[in-house]
Amino acid sequence: MTRSLIKYFFRFALAGIALATALIFASPQWLSQKTGIPLWSEATFDAPLNATHSYADLLNETMGSVVRIYSQTATAPTNIALLEDPHYASILEGQLIDSAATDVHLGSGVIASQDGHILTNNHVVENAERIQVSLADGRITPATLIGTDPATDLAVIKIQLDNLTPAKVPVNLDSRVGDIVFAIGNPHGLGQSVSMGIISGKERNQLGLNTFESFIQTDAAINAGNSGGALINTRGELVGINTAHFYNSSTSSRSQGIGLAIPINIAFEVLKSLVEEGVVIRGWLGIDFNVFKRQYSQNAFASEKDTGIMLSGIYTNSPAHIAGLKPGDLITHFDGNLVEDWNESLNYVTSLRPGSKLAITYRREGGIYDVTAILGTRPTAK
Repeated sequence: MTRSLIKYFFRFALAGIALATALIFASPQWLSQKTGIPLWSEATFDAPLNATHSYADLLNETMGSVVRIYSQTATAPTNIALLEDPHYASILEGQLIDSAATDVHLGSGVIASQDGHILTNNHVVENAERIQVSLADGRITPATLIGTDPATDLAVIKIQLDNLTPAKVPVNLDSRVGDIVFAIGNPHGLGQSVSMGIISGKERNQLGLNTFESFIQTDAAINAGNSGGALINTRGELVGINTAHFYNSSTSSRSQGIGLAIPINIAFEVLKSLVEEGVVIRGWLGIDFNVFKRQYSQNAFASEKDTGIMLSGIYTNSPAHIAGLKPGDLITHFDGNLVEDWNESLNYVTSLRPGSKLAITYRREGGIYDVTAILGTRPTAK
């Protein structure tokens, strides 16, 4: 009796499975609407093949603008540290090596114009006697140094080749934290490589890397040899020049996932100046200062917010000295604009041409004073 009952229910179960299968294949939309369960279909099976989410086509169009740079400094004969490592020795074989080279730098660069100007980092080509560039298409050519700007760690070199692929520059600088980006360069001399991440932060400064800092922070891997390479967005546009992996000098350790790139608007301003004038000319006030910020002082001027830069030193015969400023003065305004962010204020002053007038409001011994300084030319770093 029990065995017959089991067979009876088993036959009904098989019939139910057969009916459900028929419904799935005959009218999957109806069944999905009734149950609320999304069902597989032919389109579902095809989706992974049609939507691979690959950036290969995008990168194929942009990687041609990124080059590898090999530079060497020639002095008295000595050993080259990189050649002591078998990995680098094999990479550098046949490159710029001779017995007089004391230092060899591996780096990257970005083709910025059809006539061969290439943006890179100053530390990649600093003091270089010879520079060689290897293009993505396999061509190799020597390069000429056009100019350097140590204050931003940027440099421009030039090659004499046809059929170059300049980087695509964004029309609108609308990069946001969270944007996907790609770091393209020559890490550890391995050849052209791509790493992917997002923009993790913007306008990073006071890191002690350069005089002028307003870095894009990214978690896209930036390693030795990536310096001078491209930071590209998902439209294939150049948004920054890769510069460094953040280094904490207080702990002598390198962080993970904190790469830094110079925004393209700053890089192209430097490029323009170096190509047209050979140097970057900036306005100069001639002061040393400390950042001063105190929220709503309980003493004098209690109704105001004390911010500014406290002068710690004045260069002799500088514009600040001639205007009568002294150590201990607290500058609160430049041209009527409140000095709240020292980095923005420094950039504002240096963006003015030498000979420009700069209205300064400052405090001294409880008094508020106004003075006009005639800016000089900021000395270039040697």
